[in-house]
Amino acid sequence: MSRDRKAYALLAVPLLLVLALGEAAAAGGKPLKETITFSDTFEDDELTDACGVDVTTSVEGRITFFTFPDRPVGPQDLTSVHVTFVAAAGDNMALFKDVGIDVVRVEPDGTAVLMIVGQVPFDFTGVLMIDLTTGEAILEPHHLVDTTRACHLLTK
Repeated sequence: MSRDRKAYALLAVPLLLVLALGEAAAAGGKPLKETITFSDTFEDDELTDACGVDVTTSVEGRITFFTFPDRPVGPQDLTSVHVTFVAAAGDNMALFKDVGIDVVRVEPDGTAVLMIVGQVPFDFTGVLMIDLTTGEAILEPHHLVDTTRACHLLTK
């Protein structure tokens, strides 16, 4: 991905949050806000299996939830995610992030849509939209991410 596209992607997440909160304020609904911060270290069975070496992962992050009670249309829930992972195998390390915003929105026709924007480790970067009634993807990301790079860093 070019530097311009990366910069655009980094700006898109805060812009979506501002637009969604602005729309909520215009509709007269002030969101309820809750932030959870956390940290943990664990034996990472998924990366251990994928990479063939024992991996321990430390995680630190914060998730902020915005909920709009009693709103029939528009944003219902916004979740801002910022989580950093550091995986270690011996002296080798790999850093990866889960960052972005998740928005549950009800359209005027009653359709509930989940939009996940950002970077989900070992899954994708970009935008995923799902119709919550049918479970079908409306929009799928074009950039899928697997464990290949992390395993390379952890086993070099």
